Amino acid sequence: MARATPGAGGGDPRLDAAPLTVAAVARTLGVAASTLRTWDRRYGLGPSGHQAGSHRRYTPEDVARLQTMRRLTLRGVAPVDAARIATESGSGDGRPGVEESPGEESDDESLVLDPLTLAAAAVEPDLRRVHRMLQRAAREAGIVAAWTDLVTPAVEMLDQGRQRLAERPGSDPYGVIQVGLMQAIRQLVVSGPAPVRILAPAQDRVRAHVIAGGLAEHDVGALVVSAEQVVREDGSLGWLPPGETAVLAVIGNPPGTEEVVTRASERGDATVFLLGDESPSIWLRHVHRVRTAQAAVAEIIATVRE
Repeated sequence: MARATPGAGGGDPRLDAAPLTVAAVARTLGVAASTLRTWDRRYGLGPSGHQAGSHRRYTPEDVARLQTMRRLTLRGVAPVDAARIATESGSGDGRPGVEESPGEESDDESLVLDPLTLAAAAVEPDLRRVHRMLQRAAREAGIVAAWTDLVTPAVEMLDQGRQRLAERPGSDPYGVIQVGLMQAIRQLVVSGPAPVRILAPAQDRVRAHVIAGGLAEHDVGALVVSAEQVVREDGSLGWLPPGETAVLAVIGNPPGTEEVVTRASERGDATVFLLGDESPSIWLRHVHRVRTAQAAVAEIIATVRE
């Protein structure tokens, strides 16, 4: 019968939680001991466990922060920024989809809301943290502002780091941010009718949902419609609700835009908004132009409430 190796853990939680030496942590992370000492000296990511007359030891919480530091630096995040994020993240394990226990409170107010922190959480990947960040940003500034000021710059940072050659299977920072954003939008529930339809091609579908979320914050219902095959063979726009407050918002210039907008204008009971620099040059009655998602939300709300 094989003997249990001393110090191997063997599933004993007391051993798994035992403080570690610098050499042991260095082997665990795959870095030099001198690197750990540098991180301790420069960024304060040192061991917190200490007993009189003995060397300082790393606690499991210390190691969790160092693992975050290691992952971020490997993905191109500047060490000073990685250290700040590792310190702010505390001892969270960063596993996506891990639910908080019923007695655990989410300290959302302690979250740092900036694009770098959001991008880093997506790279981890830490879906729960991404969702909490976007939920708080939407609560404080609105979902459109969260998209404009937080999500878009974070995605641009991810684009700048795409020179890395490979990613771990199942690790998709863009997908993590999109899922977190959609979760935040789904929490904006509107009861009653939805007089607004937002037409968008596949590449602009997320922006369409952001605008719908911005309208929901003001109790205006909206549905996102696929830009493909929206015109019926008989020429009607059956997916566009009739009525004096009906609104159609078209993002960009998807195929069939001119035909859809022309027919909506001819119907006479709908107001059309064209959003984006790519929108076609159509000058018809009841057709208006807006440049930003924020402007689109404001104009649509004013139209519905006239």
